[in-house]
Amino acid sequence: MHLGNHPNVVPIHYACQDSDFIFLAMPYFPNGSLKRRLTDSYLTVREIISIATQILSGLHNIHSKGLIHFDVKPDNILFSNRGEALLSDFGFASPIDFISPAEQDRLYAKMIPPECFNNNAFNRQFDIYQFGLTLHRMCTSEEQFYNEFNLFYENDTFNRQRFRHAVLNEQFPNRGAYPEHIPQSLVTTVRKCMSSDLDIRYNSAVDIVNDLADIDGNLLDWNFSKDPDSKSWTKTLSDSRQFQLSVNDDGSSHAQKTSASGNIQRVRSHCKNSLNRSDIKQFLRRY
Repeated sequence: MHLGNHPNVVPIHYACQDSDFIFLAMPYFPNGSLKRRLTDSYLTVREIISIATQILSGLHNIHSKGLIHFDVKPDNILFSNRGEALLSDFGFASPIDFISPAEQDRLYAKMIPPECFNNNAFNRQFDIYQFGLTLHRMCTSEEQFYNEFNLFYENDTFNRQRFRHAVLNEQFPNRGAYPEHIPQSLVTTVRKCMSSDLDIRYNSAVDIVNDLADIDGNLLDWNFSKDPDSKSWTKTLSDSRQFQLSVNDDGSSHAQKTSASGNIQRVRSHCKNSLNRSDIKQFLRRY
């Protein structure tokens, strides 16, 4: 397998083998993985699009070489010293050609595409689904993903039949669990990546990049945070103006804007005893 050089694929400096093992020498990436970053904090939409585009660039590169990765997930996305996303871990990668699809019987259960329950021969849409699920996790959080996955354990036993039904029927992961700052156009892209209908799912990484490039507007730069009792959004503009919205679990909210000179003013229209999802989106789109 020769991956060549690509800025969004982890390079291999040296490889050799003996009778028992294959040895690979690769760079050390102290910035860690996408999984670690998602565990530490939420990403802004602008960060999501930037990282996703870099992942797709690496994915398109390996697809153009006739390979399927078969293990696209946040754990296998590393960050370079310049903060760029790199696709790594090609232990499951298999070749594909125009005549026959690739086969793979070693699959990571949490990221398994629906078609895996019916056959074992796949094309690049396998990677597209796993990328879509990675993108979903970037939008919602690792905590949300694992909370949903762990629901399939019953008395410490994983209910494979119930999980199979949920994946086939697009019930896992929950396509309606996106925070209010995630644009509908990004949600649509994620859902198309994860469609169980292969006629709907994207066929190429390039097509996804094209759709991501069209996402714009005031939702790109909100910093989102969440704790057990509330969720908050903060945005700071280049001229130092700042906007904030906090919503408690009971629906009560506080909104304010801070001028470049530091003057704080309440946004009364969004300081309510009960702020609904539509109200939140209105505030985020406005500022």
